[in-house]
Amino acid sequence: MTIEKVLEVAREVIENESIPKDNLVITYKLDKDTHKELDKELFYKTNNSLSKFRHNKKIELNLGGITFLFEIL
Repeated sequence: MTIEKVLEVAREVIENESIPKDNLVITYKLDKDTHKELDKELFYKTNNSLSKFRHNKKIELNLGGITFLFEIL
């Protein structure tokens, strides 16, 4: 799972008018390594180089009104 894949899913859901989006939450359960890599990718795309990465056990994103949760298996 990469941020590009998350954005692709968000675009597909947003563009599909037959999917109700009110309070929509999409949850992914990822293996530990994939979860950590996604967390790192998000961290480095949104923080400056002076910040120190700390792995989060739970990642939550809101894209286009859709909540994405990423948890460790």
